[in-house]
Amino acid sequence: MPCYMTAEEIKMRKQILQPLFKRMHNIHLENDIEKCNKRLFYDFKIRQAMRIIEEANKIFSCNIPIAFSGGKDSLVVLHIAMQVNPEITVIYNNTTVEFPETLEYVRKLQLNWGFNLYTTKNKTPFFKAVKENGWATHENRWCCKPYKDQPAFEFLVSQGFEAEITGTTRTESIYRRSLSPIKIPKREPRIIRVNPIYDWNEWEVWRYIKENKLPYNPLYKMGYRRIGCWCCPINGPTHYKRLRKTHPRLFNFLQNFVPLHPLASKV
Repeated sequence: MPCYMTAEEIKMRKQILQPLFKRMHNIHLENDIEKCNKRLFYDFKIRQAMRIIEEANKIFSCNIPIAFSGGKDSLVVLHIAMQVNPEITVIYNNTTVEFPETLEYVRKLQLNWGFNLYTTKNKTPFFKAVKENGWATHENRWCCKPYKDQPAFEFLVSQGFEAEITGTTRTESIYRRSLSPIKIPKREPRIIRVNPIYDWNEWEVWRYIKENKLPYNPLYKMGYRRIGCWCCPINGPTHYKRLRKTHPRLFNFLQNFVPLHPLASKV
């Protein structure tokens, strides 16, 4: 008998192997595209962020701190900034209504990474102010300035800083679409903001975190997308449904607090 395949057998064998060859081609194609995307991400987004910090250091003679919130965006910026300047000053503003996980996370990160950390906060307890002013609303966010902006601003001024590095991106809201790498505020107080990842999106932030194996705030694993003030009335009902599940003691505190919380009292 002949030891070679007939033309018909060769044709059948090709038909059987064709899907396998196609899958192998697709795998190689996907790998090549992924490598290309990774190179472009590094060459453009990461190097751009470093370049923005380097240029800001030239303008401000390296006398520029970073505002760290404990969130994913400022984590990425902190990691990049420390590669440019390992001695950078880090400012964490404690609103006095931070999640306990965030406070612990910031403390551990400071110990592990060894950066110079300064914590600022308002001297008046937040809930005392709520009793006097009521809960904030979309139209009247009275708490942002005294509990988020003012303490950090006073520290910046006292130390002679003219600018700070932030983790702000222009994809966060429609009001930040015009965000630039270095932003001079139109109103006083005039602390200039340097925004290294101004042009990143959420997917790119998480990609950087995962590729560099950065330890991120455990609240994200609990399903929280924003890790700011745990009792902020601007958060939607979903936030308080989750709070009831993950932090029942904090949730019960809100339900028994006077004045009544506009959302927690209805969940």
